[in-house]
Amino acid sequence: MSMMLKGWSGLNAAYATDGYARTTSGAGCFVTTHGVGELSALNGVAGSMTEQVKSIHVVGQTSRKMQQNRMMIHHSIGFSPDHQVFSHASKAFRCAAAELQSEHGATEEIDRVLRECFLKSRPVYIFLPIDLVDKHVPAEALKKPLDLEPVVDTKKVEEAATAVLEALYASKHPSIFVDCLVQRYQADTEIRELVDKLAIPIYTSNMGKGIVDENHPNYVGLYNGMPSGPGVEAAYLRSDLHIVVGNLPSDTNTGGFTRKSPAEKTVAIDADSVSVQGKTFAEAPIKAVLRQLLHKLLPEKVPKVELPKLPDRIQEDDHDSKLITQSWIWHRLATFLQPHDVVFGETGTAAFGLPDTTFPPHTQWITQTYYGSIGYATPAAFGVEMALTRNAAQGKPRGRTVLVTGDGSLMLTVQEVGNMVKQGCKPIIFVINNAGYTIERVIHGAKQSYNDIVPFDYRHMLPFFNMPAEEAERNFHRAGNKGELEGILGLEGVRCPTQVQVVEVMMEAMDVPWRLATQIATRGPEAVKEMEEAGFKVRQLQKVED
Repeated sequence: MSMMLKGWSGLNAAYATDGYARTTSGAGCFVTTHGVGELSALNGVAGSMTEQVKSIHVVGQTSRKMQQNRMMIHHSIGFSPDHQVFSHASKAFRCAAAELQSEHGATEEIDRVLRECFLKSRPVYIFLPIDLVDKHVPAEALKKPLDLEPVVDTKKVEEAATAVLEALYASKHPSIFVDCLVQRYQADTEIRELVDKLAIPIYTSNMGKGIVDENHPNYVGLYNGMPSGPGVEAAYLRSDLHIVVGNLPSDTNTGGFTRKSPAEKTVAIDADSVSVQGKTFAEAPIKAVLRQLLHKLLPEKVPKVELPKLPDRIQEDDHDSKLITQSWIWHRLATFLQPHDVVFGETGTAAFGLPDTTFPPHTQWITQTYYGSIGYATPAAFGVEMALTRNAAQGKPRGRTVLVTGDGSLMLTVQEVGNMVKQGCKPIIFVINNAGYTIERVIHGAKQSYNDIVPFDYRHMLPFFNMPAEEAERNFHRAGNKGELEGILGLEGVRCPTQVQVVEVMMEAMDVPWRLATQIATRGPEAVKEMEEAGFKVRQLQKVED
């Protein structure tokens, strides 16, 4: 079910646990000390809360006597410290907590919060005073598997599924939109079976990319409002019924809230409820509803819909540049990826560029698009490496961890590369060296010094983390132009890594993905003017209107 992580950085442990949990579709677990470690981890836990990832944070608290006597033990605050003050701080970032003060009933309390973690797909806390660690508890509970299934009112689920099917059968041009919460509530298998049986056009979001294979015969594309590829928005809006599954409607996942889905044309299958053209059915968990739809669906009653024909992608005017450009790199990386890879797009240009990449089958896509904590992806990739190693030991296919991060983001959590080296991990780390926080430059302050960074010499990164010099030299690669990157991507050690691979990719500071420029452009003409005056190329692909 989980991985245990303990380290000096509570923040990185929380990030790694998040990545591990996403890859296993289970839960990750990490341990910190009270106070300093607990608060350090809180930003990572908040990200898991926001994006509905199963995380278990075990906090080693001071002894019960220390708590009762308000002792000024280290990591506490003030002259008469409340040792529970840190627990109060995390209440908004968890769905349940076991605040243990006795060995009696402790196992039941732990089981309770673990169940809540899975049912609500959010973080939980277990607070364990150090004087309880060695106490004996009954082992009876271990004989009974933990029940992780929600209590389902079969009648309510059937009513919701029936309403969905009635709307579907009455439509003439339906489509289905798949978003990331499908994955968080372990409904991946059900949604893939459902889209096969429906045989209607399939769309996805920035965060839902990869749940349905992009080579599926009914897959149309990524619909994100204004920042959508040519023809995608017009094709989606031609549907007279939108079946929206597992939606997470944040600004970055809806193209600045420009993604449209009118209520009268929408069937929304959410985490624990269903809405059919404005009518809500409560207590209808997503996985149970999808199972019921699979059971009741009559494919012959589903309207036959012709798949939209999208226009070819427009060739941009810098396509013949020898430099590595945003208009080129993401399509090139598409041919580098392999089935079963786990692909990370760090918050920044990568998170907006990689959605242009067509993934091979069985690719998992991880990006913290909603919470957007810069520095998340590197420790999370370490957690994924641990998860993939576990999966391989269980006989599952082991793909590669492909991390694409920016130079600014990497600086925040670069020490986890050391853990990767220490643990024998083998991710491929693409570092976009564009001289700072380009995503922040395009948002505001293009020429401001606060968006610059102290440049790293990445050649020294692997030996600094104690990789032997000869191996470090072999595993570091620097691409200053397209030709050099082509050569690097063809290397056996990069395509099939056995150790950490670092690929430094040189790019222009003022070059940004078209999706990012278009997202900023949703703010209005003044935002476009500011970008253009700063020297950014505002890549807005041609729209195809109905």
